[in-house]
Amino acid sequence: MARIVKFSDLEFDELVSIEQKTIDIPDRPDVTNKYRKLLFFALREGILRTFHKIKSKTNPQLKVEKRFTVITVKHNDSLFTNCSTQTSANKDEFVISNKFTKVPITPKITDIISQQNFNQFVEDEKNQKDTALPLKSNEIAGKSVKAKKGIFLYGLGDYSRVYIAQNIKSLSKIFCIDYSHQLAKYYCDRFGYENFGIIPEDSYPLLPTIEKPLAIIATYHSDHTRIAKEIFKSNPNTLIFIEKPPCVTLQDIQTLVKLYNENALIEIGYNRRFIPTNQEIKSVIFNQQKVINISVKEILINESHWYFWKNQGTRITGNLTHWIDLAIYWINGSPIEINLLSSPSKDETIAVSILFSEGSLVNITVSDKGNSLRGVQEQIEIRTENETFFIEDYLKYTRVKSDGSKTIKRKFKRVKGHDAMYKHLTKVYNNEAPISYSKEELIKSALTTYHVTKMYQENVRNFKMEGILDQLN
Repeated sequence: MARIVKFSDLEFDELVSIEQKTIDIPDRPDVTNKYRKLLFFALREGILRTFHKIKSKTNPQLKVEKRFTVITVKHNDSLFTNCSTQTSANKDEFVISNKFTKVPITPKITDIISQQNFNQFVEDEKNQKDTALPLKSNEIAGKSVKAKKGIFLYGLGDYSRVYIAQNIKSLSKIFCIDYSHQLAKYYCDRFGYENFGIIPEDSYPLLPTIEKPLAIIATYHSDHTRIAKEIFKSNPNTLIFIEKPPCVTLQDIQTLVKLYNENALIEIGYNRRFIPTNQEIKSVIFNQQKVINISVKEILINESHWYFWKNQGTRITGNLTHWIDLAIYWINGSPIEINLLSSPSKDETIAVSILFSEGSLVNITVSDKGNSLRGVQEQIEIRTENETFFIEDYLKYTRVKSDGSKTIKRKFKRVKGHDAMYKHLTKVYNNEAPISYSKEELIKSALTTYHVTKMYQENVRNFKMEGILDQLN
């Protein structure tokens, strides 16, 4: 794939023209029953968390306007054009794919407006004769150590503002990066970072100047593994925290396994592993054969949402992976066979069954059908030989023991594990706790997610995984 670069870093003879047109296509449908939804989240997720969510959604400084952008330059006596989606009108803040098409005359945006959904973060396979312009030579920062610790944060969307920022307040903050200059500058000023940038490469010269950096990767899913690899190359002492999913492609998985083998310090961010109820269940059932049934009501997103980009691995990689990973967390065995059924609807309504080597069976159904007021909703049933467990959206937990007695725990707040996950990460960073996510778990979780995605994309109903996992160890 062509490299994502800053337009200001490219060399060419003349800037001929820049044309832009606003793209008014929202990623999420309008919220209905706003006040009822607000009340629910205030009660179930806490007033402070709800406040941060509202602030993140309504702050005018965070309203990013997307613009379909056509750039034409002259280089070596020829005209070249580039199409992208930008969040700024300032050319010095443009982030583009270094891929220019040679044209006979300067194109008009009206001639190619049908491509306005195009974005530079997805490879365009239609034209393989594109040209990469040369990059300006930049001075590299000195390698002397300037600080012992500090955070480098990649990806500054709602999740970073609502969940990450609130949990790392006490840590030193060196660099925050987002492809949107507007978001990066806001985040830097609001949360006290020393520097900000608009591509990951902006931060790499500073990584070696920190003795032990903490890098948190919460970008587009397709970027996760690439950035992790580049960070490790810049400073192998970095503790690399990758928000789910760690991988999209098979090559991503192979790359991360190689990093593990090279003793990279990697922690993976599947927050449901840190829910106390899930940890309690694991302590009881891990070594028992079991049947697990999981039904998930997912959030509504529009077709324009980046989860549906062809390089993001579908919503299976974006969301369903949570429950694949949770099953692997609960089961002392390896996935050996997958069955999948999918609805022809565009919302990716999917039912997947996974058989594990020790006999456990997991059934997961995900869909955005149902009432959306409460966000993501989870109903989970676990049955061992003599016991049954029920989780009702993490607000009610029931355990029916072997003697027939029943214990019920009710929660006023719906805890999803985010805060506990970042508390654990902070402890790992301060050498107060070990890394919890192993290479073996990565292989099981990422490879299962990859093959479920591939089955969905290729309309495959059954896949045998026996022997597949061993190829990556």
